[in-house]
Amino acid sequence: MLQPLLRRTWAKRGCTPTLTAWDRHDRLTCIAALTVNPKTGRIGQYFKIQRHNAKADDFLMFLFELKKQLRRPIIVIWDRLSAHRRIGRAFRELEWKGVRFEYLPAYSPELNPVEHLWTTTKWGRLSNWAAKDITSLKDRLDSELKQQATEQSILRSHFKWAGLSA
Repeated sequence: MLQPLLRRTWAKRGCTPTLTAWDRHDRLTCIAALTVNPKTGRIGQYFKIQRHNAKADDFLMFLFELKKQLRRPIIVIWDRLSAHRRIGRAFRELEWKGVRFEYLPAYSPELNPVEHLWTTTKWGRLSNWAAKDITSLKDRLDSELKQQATEQSILRSHFKWAGLSA
């Protein structure tokens, strides 16, 4: 959202830091996937930023693009968001080969490495920063996610947080 996430910070005594922002509710939606190469163990991060709330069709297109880019069978593991369940049914109806769906237990975000990706991005790298407009927010989010995607140690930390080995 365009409203900044505020965290505690350090400052000189008597110099209270201020963050200028206005009450705007524009937002972006970001769809992301973390992948593990079964041969090398290398982790990949893929994402798509859009200016509207994600719907089932958006997730479906993201998976089509991901499958095309990876060019190998994939197992999609995700939470029980209703849009995710609809997509699983749509894929079964399409009989698209090379895609299998597994679901995390209900109400268990602590098992989902992508949740840690969002926590790291929103509460770490983007906290205490106020975007001027939706374009600057998109640019900064895109930049931060691309930077994280190049650091295997950060990508591994998402799986470690979820108690998974990658």
